Amino acid sequence: MDFEEEPPPKEWGLDPFFFMFAKLYIKDILELKPSKLGRKIHFYKSHPVTKVEILGVVVFKQEREKFTCYGVDDGTGVVKCFCWKNSRQNKASGSGQSVGGLLMARQQQELQERSTLELGDLIRARGRVKTYREQMEVSAYSYCKVDDPTLEVQISWMREVPRLYQKYYDKPCLGSSAGKRPGYTGADGPLTLSKLVALMAEQLREFLRESRVSTFCLQDLETVDSLVSVACRPLESAPTEEEAEIAASNAKRVRHVFTHAAQKLEEEGLAFVKKCYPVKVYQVTVKDQDLLRVTRQIILADCKLPHNADQGCHFLDVFRSVTERFRSVNKAALRQVLDALELSSDIVSSTGSHYVAF
Repeated sequence: MDFEEEPPPKEWGLDPFFFMFAKLYIKDILELKPSKLGRKIHFYKSHPVTKVEILGVVVFKQEREKFTCYGVDDGTGVVKCFCWKNSRQNKASGSGQSVGGLLMARQQQELQERSTLELGDLIRARGRVKTYREQMEVSAYSYCKVDDPTLEVQISWMREVPRLYQKYYDKPCLGSSAGKRPGYTGADGPLTLSKLVALMAEQLREFLRESRVSTFCLQDLETVDSLVSVACRPLESAPTEEEAEIAASNAKRVRHVFTHAAQKLEEEGLAFVKKCYPVKVYQVTVKDQDLLRVTRQIILADCKLPHNADQGCHFLDVFRSVTERFRSVNKAALRQVLDALELSSDIVSSTGSHYVAF
């Protein structure tokens, strides 16, 4: 099968595109091909697309009783984005979720209600793609105004999206017929359990960076369809008996992949364990305002000591003081905190390992 051809319906669920909010250029959203089977699904090359995430500038606005239609321009094209005033999409998408999932949905709805979008504003929206009068539109599940005075969000988006195209969007799905053609094993070889954990860790980094989630547990993550679809991808190799046993059960595989991916984030300092009982709860490091505040106060106090007057407070001294309050914070996590404080101009590094607070 050619990469541009539509795969059979039984293979749609093997492709993470089927569950995720694809970050496509608006030009490509406008050119999505409807399924030949007449169902409410579209294709980017051979990838089934149902939901997208867009970031762009509002270039026109039409107010209606039940919704507002925004024209969103990302520099490649303009798409109509319908944002419902009664938040019915959010209520529907929150049904059947865990307490954590419902909390995220409620926070997102409150954010929408505070957003007032005008021409020239930057909007981020997630929603379902659909065709109306032969034109592609986005019906938003969630949307918000993005304050980006330093262009940090837009620059990050412009860096991330081309990488997604190169690494995923413009390649056939590993589980599809296109991905199974003779000699094809993917850019990194056959998909093993360890590679699946690495892939999940990458997906979690993106999810936590783009969402407003500050704390999470594994049970909450297992309600996110786009993440679960990654954990359930078919494996092509299980080198040990233990891995073969885990791979044979979807439930065991999902829990194993999420657990070890979360451990990778913890090792990298992107998250740390906030509490362990009754379930392990993780805190996104740079979103813990208490940790940021305490770290800055420690540096501020230590810089007043005579021996720190010249260069400032040493990293190891900060680490010892921080871990007295936050025992599960490792050195990698503290590096994340110090970088965040320096980015917000709350501290400055006087040398490679000394810091001064303002």
